[in-house]
Amino acid sequence: MAHPDYARAAQHITSEAVRDTLVDMVDIASPTGREGAMAEYLIQRLRKAGFTAYPQEVSANRPNAVGVRPGTGDGINLLFTGHMDTSYDGDEDYLQGEGFKAKGVYRDGWIWGLGSHNMKSGLASALVALEAICREGIELKGDLLYGGVVGETEKAAIDEFRGDSVTGYGVGTRHLVLHGISADYSILAEPTGLKVCTANMGAIWAKISVGGTVSHAAFSRNPGVVNAIQQMHTLQTSLLQWSAEYEAEHIYMGERPNVTISAIRGGMPWRLARNPFECSLYLDIRTIPGQTADDVKRSLRKTLRAFSNSNHCPEPTLEFFVNDPATTISAEELVTKVVCAAHKRVTSKESQLIIRRPGADSTHLNRYDVPCIVYGPGGRMHPDAKGLMHAVGEHVYVEDMVTAAKVYLDAALTLCSQPATARGG
Repeated sequence: MAHPDYARAAQHITSEAVRDTLVDMVDIASPTGREGAMAEYLIQRLRKAGFTAYPQEVSANRPNAVGVRPGTGDGINLLFTGHMDTSYDGDEDYLQGEGFKAKGVYRDGWIWGLGSHNMKSGLASALVALEAICREGIELKGDLLYGGVVGETEKAAIDEFRGDSVTGYGVGTRHLVLHGISADYSILAEPTGLKVCTANMGAIWAKISVGGTVSHAAFSRNPGVVNAIQQMHTLQTSLLQWSAEYEAEHIYMGERPNVTISAIRGGMPWRLARNPFECSLYLDIRTIPGQTADDVKRSLRKTLRAFSNSNHCPEPTLEFFVNDPATTISAEELVTKVVCAAHKRVTSKESQLIIRRPGADSTHLNRYDVPCIVYGPGGRMHPDAKGLMHAVGEHVYVEDMVTAAKVYLDAALTLCSQPATARGG
């Protein structure tokens, strides 16, 4: 049964409210490292609604946006959260179309624009839901919290790529919970296609390097001259075999983790008269709950040692520069049951429980003892779109945002009306 105040609060959740909020957000460019203007927008909206809202600086001019609406002090506290940074900057010459630009376009029930899918639609839906509670002056036992965070997008410093623009993978959420923002439960508004997500794959980023001989290219066929690029080409065959075995060996909730050769660098393009004396290959390795980075490292090292022995060369070097662990939450956790029930009340349908493949801040929230469920409106593809979201450009169906906002409202009223003693029971 829905909370007795649900109906009067839900009247404020309209297509126009979520549409206008999302268009506002998309129009504010917020690539990784430059989330400040977006944070200020959220803070002002939260303050207007009645939250105590403030910037929580993660690095210079790069704050999380935090809002708190205290309850009576004896109830379950709930955090709604999501990242403000977008997958791209919006000015990449290799990305064409309105779905890749920081300009919200509304057309025939859909909003196109950078961040509309990942994940400003979720942030907008949660904001509208919490504003509805405030507009009706509904008193709750527990605190309501809102956190717009910086630096979630899957980026990391490596080689010459440094600075805030590549500082992602949860830096904002880790700062959020490390510096005082806590709750009994959290709802992460990442895109899930309105499915309840109880698990998220993790990711390991690995750099594998081989060496060669410093030599003039004119002498590259001389005995003893080793071409690092050719060495890496040979190693790739072994790594592809390892990848296939790795994927076949692991499965969770019907999904298998995959391995992607995401980058390769070698030689000096500006000086081709030199034999390539170094080459590096970069792997994205998805992981499932129960795996550890060292398990993966030992498995990879076995392949690298075998390559070394068969080719009579030094073992290629292996460096992990991202370890974002997989995470899961029980179907029996109170927040899972509440969100599933809210989804059913709003949609009249059961939600299947899923595992997400892209990275998410749920791993950090769970590890900081803020049990996190992931549920969001993004994910539905426009019927005329061909390909994946990252290929055709970001877009979201407005009515999915309305549904998400109503689910958030239902879940917030249900959880925050319960005494703290109900947590986990």
